[in-house]
Amino acid sequence: MPPVNPAGWQERSLTGPHGRLRVWSSGVDEGGSPVLLVHPINTQGEIWDRVVALLGPGRRYVMPDLHGHGGSDADGGFGLQEWTDDLRVVIDEVVGDDPFHVVGGSLGGTLAVCIAAAYPGRVLSLTAVGSSLYFDSIEVEEVLATFDRLGIPGTFEEVFPTLTFAPGCSTEIIDRGLELANHNNVETVKRIWYATITSSAVDLAPQVHCPSLVITGELDATCPVPLGLEMARALGTEHVVLPGIGHLPMLECPPRVAALVGAHLERHDRPARVTA
Repeated sequence: MPPVNPAGWQERSLTGPHGRLRVWSSGVDEGGSPVLLVHPINTQGEIWDRVVALLGPGRRYVMPDLHGHGGSDADGGFGLQEWTDDLRVVIDEVVGDDPFHVVGGSLGGTLAVCIAAAYPGRVLSLTAVGSSLYFDSIEVEEVLATFDRLGIPGTFEEVFPTLTFAPGCSTEIIDRGLELANHNNVETVKRIWYATITSSAVDLAPQVHCPSLVITGELDATCPVPLGLEMARALGTEHVVLPGIGHLPMLECPPRVAALVGAHLERHDRPARVTA
């Protein structure tokens, strides 16, 4: 499953608080507000390629690699605050001064809550895909031991087909997930993963006042349906469950995700600018 149209994407390099940040963008502003898409931890911005292609023209889509991921540097600490600081740089230098939407997958959805709380009045809508406000269903020591035992590629090759994706997911989709997975060293990935599962945005949810949408795969073992429902209730919004889908709906069913996200964006977009 190669990228949809990598030649149509623009790549930028920013100086973030922890070194270089690679940022992808696609599309141009033609009346629609820009969209910041935040990838799940241990993937990268390109994971949104098919969703963005299906969302279509009329607005700009900005897809950074958080530090420790993809083409960005892996220096510094990891956690909600550090990754939010990455996103602040991306907002300032790429998204711009206008109102924008934010979409996040897995911990990217948790980070979307952080951004919506940090930019009241500027975030037009929030969408969380396969996300939760916190993580409580993961065996910490077991996962850390698996990283040590199998290394990074070996761990993802074992976990993706059995836990990350829904049973029966195609080899093509799993291979694309593996291609996008974190290729840093064991210690870096362990630190990223530990920062993820010990994070919480529960206290920030009451500060989010923009329209929100929470989407969860029925078979998501990482951010299961009850946690997605709890997130939706904390944000005062609806919870959409995707039948037969696992933890990464943006790879498993991009048309369904694009339809839900696209409708949410259109419903809560800013009024079109009036030109003389």
